[in-house]
Amino acid sequence: MVDMNGQDPRVLANQHREFQKRAEMMQQQIGMVQISMEDCNRALTTIEELNNISMGSEMMFPIGSGSFVYATISHTDKAVVDIGAGLSVERPIADAKEILQRRRERLTTALNNMNNALLQLGQQMQAIESFLTKLQQAQGQVGSQ
Repeated sequence: MVDMNGQDPRVLANQHREFQKRAEMMQQQIGMVQISMEDCNRALTTIEELNNISMGSEMMFPIGSGSFVYATISHTDKAVVDIGAGLSVERPIADAKEILQRRRERLTTALNNMNNALLQLGQQMQAIESFLTKLQQAQGQVGSQ
């Protein structure tokens, strides 16, 4: 928590603005992680659906912006997965699923950590706001006497 005893109100106001900027940046990062999690979940769902599809089946696959193409499934036992650093590898379905599940776990952990950090920033901002409000009220009472 922020120690406010003896602090210059201007310093606290600047600190509050800095916390606000950090919170906004963190909210953007949280949004990006959530998008990555949704993407990972879609990939896992698609892999699960491959169990119900036979080779040679025709399916629609998303290509972005709400657009799809028709494709014929030539392999239901393999998938190409991103392993990071711009590298993708072909893996058996079970391995691909495991890679994606581990990625989802890491994303979930990162999201939880970011949400906790955002909560702490919010608490610090609230403490500063409360302190500055009380300070203004005390100065108003002194000025009216």
